[in-house]
Amino acid sequence: MEKLTAYLKAERGRLTRLADRIGVNPSAISQWKSVPVDHLAEVEEFTGIPRAELLPEAFRAAREAAA
Repeated sequence: MEKLTAYLKAERGRLTRLADRIGVNPSAISQWKSVPVDHLAEVEEFTGIPRAELLPEAFRAAREAAA
């Protein structure tokens, strides 16, 4: 979540544009502890941050199995 927070704070208006894109209020995004799975693909597309970095706990098992 730190990467997403840093990305959104790096440029004025990013939070609002992301919220508009995914159909939620900017305050909803501000309250996220982690990116909800139902918004993961859209957030990845908007930010360019890979899903595995946006929601590492969801992808940890797959990475460990591959190793």
